[in-house]
Amino acid sequence: MNLASQDHASRSLFSCPAGVVIYRSISTNREKLLGHCDMFLRIKRLNYCVMATLLMACQPAPTPPDVVILGDLYTMNPTQPQVDGVAVRDGRFIYVGDGSGALALRDSNTRVIDLQGATAYPGLIDAHVHVAGIGSAQRSVDLTGASSFSELIDRVAARASTLRAGVVVQGRGWHQSKWLTPPTGHIEGFPTHHALSAAVPNHPVVLEHANGHSALLNQRAMEQLGIDADTITPEGGIIVMSDGQPTGLLHETAIALAAPLQTYDLQTAEELVELAQQHLLSEGITTAHDAGALQVDLEAQWAMARRGDLNMRLYSMVYASDEGALTEWLARGPVINAGDARLTVRSIKVQADGALGSRTAWLHAPYTDAPNTSGVLTYDLDALSQLIRDSREDNWQINVHAIGDRANSEVLAVFAPFTATAGDHRFRIEHAQHLRPGDAPLFAEQGVIASMQPIHLSSDRPWAIDRLGQLRIEQGAYLWRDLLDEGVLVTSGTDSPVEPVNPIANFYAAVTRKTLKGEPETGFEPAQKLTRMEALYAMTLAAAYAAFEEQDKGSIEVGKLADLTVLNQDLITAPEAEILNTRVLMTMVGGEVVYERDEAVLP
Repeated sequence: MNLASQDHASRSLFSCPAGVVIYRSISTNREKLLGHCDMFLRIKRLNYCVMATLLMACQPAPTPPDVVILGDLYTMNPTQPQVDGVAVRDGRFIYVGDGSGALALRDSNTRVIDLQGATAYPGLIDAHVHVAGIGSAQRSVDLTGASSFSELIDRVAARASTLRAGVVVQGRGWHQSKWLTPPTGHIEGFPTHHALSAAVPNHPVVLEHANGHSALLNQRAMEQLGIDADTITPEGGIIVMSDGQPTGLLHETAIALAAPLQTYDLQTAEELVELAQQHLLSEGITTAHDAGALQVDLEAQWAMARRGDLNMRLYSMVYASDEGALTEWLARGPVINAGDARLTVRSIKVQADGALGSRTAWLHAPYTDAPNTSGVLTYDLDALSQLIRDSREDNWQINVHAIGDRANSEVLAVFAPFTATAGDHRFRIEHAQHLRPGDAPLFAEQGVIASMQPIHLSSDRPWAIDRLGQLRIEQGAYLWRDLLDEGVLVTSGTDSPVEPVNPIANFYAAVTRKTLKGEPETGFEPAQKLTRMEALYAMTLAAAYAAFEEQDKGSIEVGKLADLTVLNQDLITAPEAEILNTRVLMTMVGGEVVYERDEAVLP
């Protein structure tokens, strides 16, 4: 009997009239209790029928559930893969089975939710997002979908026109590879600040690239930051120059030069978390892995968890490049299941390289379309080894961003001696986007989790072939099937706000390997497709395991947290062409409805 059941049994005892008599007549002292039971059993004149009746009357009556859900439910439990009824009490599943069995447990206070044709799944887990970034994106100028640099400038200028002079204009989501034509005066496809500065001269402007690894500043921003021809480039970063002058383009660690224009306080950090969780819940995400949180973000999450203001669950990673955060949390130690299991901080995020879009992902060989570079290493590998040693005593999980094949190779080499002795380490490589032939088996040998983002294939594959060439794409890019076949645990995330928070698009990319326009017809490198159940597993139970939370999340089973995502159709059986038409109807966290779409069918 679990603890919840024990508690309910004791409460049921008090509700039984005969039980009250027995309880009041005996001592709570164990020896006296046993002695009294012995005496009780020796009362010879007690008729056996009377005794049996008394005992039956004192059987603990089950406490009714708070909620019963009826409908089609995928459990991700192989012994009970689909059911049509569950019951929830105190935030956890107490019954999983047929609908009639669930209804039999209810009383007049039990809420019954009939899904009426909708389909429920274990609460979806996004294994890689940036919570503060999602919140910021709700406030920033949205540059996604801009088809040209001119359109980008128009959006920024429109926002600037609504602000007083001097107020910083921030934007995010531009991607030069998705523009129809390169901008005037571009550098390898990237824009320079000149046209932007002319259009917006009176406001500092900071525009983050969609991948988060580059930024574009206007002249006013560079003047306020003191960025000029003499500015020293930070290690692991690039200040793009032209004719000896800064172009406004910053790559990798150089982006930190713009931090004074982007800093925010604790109150703002909490506001960003609130905006992010509203958006995530509306997309059916019940748990998000925050892949690299700054100290101010972690303090905001911790404060909200203590107050009960987190409506979803966060698994947050301390960003190693924030030295203040790293120092404080290594001294503090992990926080697990704070605020009614709403916040866990037990992992550290390291960024080993950049991204393909910025040509800063670290490769073994030069870029096909830029033979002068092979990308950059953004975190010292000896420092990574030392961090693992320093964090082992408190069992911190280490998660490393690695996109390029060399970054993955080098990180695996650093992991190797520790994976042999670290026990249940569950080290993760975030992205694992491009691998050297022969490196996939190393993930399995070392027990390293591949935390991947299928949606990146849909967005990046059409232009990534220019970066890597046909052979490297075919042999090493987005190797979901190869990794699974090697026995590697593969999780699924969106990397939002790099990509939209959309688990359905992520699922579609995993099972079709197509763009969101349905191209090409057979998918890119179709041998690497996942089955639908594999894709669902990657965003439920696999993601839970990647956070040491498989005992509480990832499947619908008795005793687990009652987190559910309800969709308007069955992802497993829907025609491929209809998958992207799937909509979130309801999101439930701990048995409480925290998001509800208008068309959701509720009592």
